[in-house]
Order: sequence, then structure tokens, then C-alpha cells
Amino acid sequence: MIIALVGTGRMGQAVEAVAVERGHTVAARFDADHPLLDARDDSALEDADVCIDFSVPDVALDHIHRYAFWGADAVVGTTGWTDKLETVRDWIEEGQGGMLWAPNFSLGLALVERALGGVLPLLNDLEEYDVAVHEAHHTGKLDSPSGTALRLAEVLLAGLDRKTALEVETQHGAVEADALHVTSQRVGHVLGEHTVTLDSEVDQIQIVHTAKSRRAFAVGAVRAAEWVRGRKGLFTLDDMIDDGIGRGA
Repeated sequence: MIIALVGTGRMGQAVEAVAVERGHTVAARFDADHPLLDARDDSALEDADVCIDFSVPDVALDHIHRYAFWGADAVVGTTGWTDKLETVRDWIEEGQGGMLWAPNFSLGLALVERALGGVLPLLNDLEEYDVAVHEAHHTGKLDSPSGTALRLAEVLLAGLDRKTALEVETQHGAVEADALHVTSQRVGHVLGEHTVTLDSEVDQIQIVHTAKSRRAFAVGAVRAAEWVRGRKGLFTLDDMIDDGIGRGA
């Protein structure tokens, strides 16, 4: 498979290393010094089968529009654009390409989501448990809360009738009972840690996912590229997992 890499920072470097290990070739690279938005047409992609984008939120939507306009298959790990999700879906359908996006490409985190999906029907009947989400990242993280924390919050809100509102700001008073509190911490070089806490008067359960290296995300992104190649439509990591974590690639 031939890959166009959009974003050549530490995450992009990790993606390239995994791609080469899996027998793929990176034919084109784009970054701040060689912006994708300067490309006049899809020839700049060097006949890539899939674009893998770990750039920055400021240009993510413009990049996605390019992929759709060119009919190029893409994997997008950049966040900060999902308020335009339906617009993006229209672009992808019009361009007849395929795109898989996720706020976090760690397959381990995807397993956490599946675990929550199994617990939530039971938790919905156990009203004595309150829930919250906490995330910690390095001090260079551009968004807060992380896209992953917001995704976990969406899963919890969808599964719990008693939680109807999302609260992401620091609380200086009592938290409303129907609010799901999502907190953030920025410290040192933490790659990413997400904790879902279930708390009652008599016990506490925590589901914690800790990323040990960027390779955790890179493996998921490359496997997603293998899966999405040649497909048409807008997909998430859930679609790939439903298909057998890439067995359909």
C-alpha cells in the first residue's frame, strides 16, 4: 500500500515506522514546511492509496475537504472539526471516496468503549453509582478536554438516562446530579491517560486506559488505512472493529 503522510511530527514518524514494518511505502509527506493546502491537485499525493492525517485542528477541515474533492481515501486522527460531521459526510459521499476518523486510534481504548457498552445497561438500573471522566495529557496538548474524553462522555450520556448534560469546566460549587463531569490535567510528558470512574457510597470502580507510547496509536491508524482502502463512505474505528479489527482489509 502506498501512503501519503499528512503531519510529520512525532505521531507521523510513529505512523511511518509502523507502516514500513507492515510492508507499506510512504510516498508523500506534508507538514508546515510543505503544506497539503499548497497542492494544486491530487498528483501531489504521488498515487497514494490512502492519506493518513495527524496534522493540527486549524487545517483539519480543509484537509478533509481536499481528500473528499480528490476522491482520496483517508484516515484522520486530527480532532477539532467534528461539529461539521454531517458536512463532512456529504463531502465524502459526493467525492465517492472513503474516510475513517477517530479521536483516538488505540485499539485498547476501543476495547474500553466496548466494555462500557456492556456495563451501561446494568449501570443504568444502578442509580447509586455516579460517573465521571478524567483525562491527563502532556503540556503540549492543543485541545482540552481531549477528543477521546469527549467520546467516552458521549458513550456514557447515551447509555445513562440520569445523565443529560456534559460539564467540562472547573466546578466552584455543587455539581448538578444530571451532569456528567469531564476533567482535564496537563502535566509533563503524559501521552494520554483516560479514566472512567463509577462511584457509589460503598465502593468505586475505575476503568483506566494508559498509552505507553505513540506506537499504540500508530498501529491502529495503519490498520485503519489497510481497512478503509477502497471503501466508500465515512467510517469510524467501530466500523473496523465490527468487521473483525481489520480482517476485512
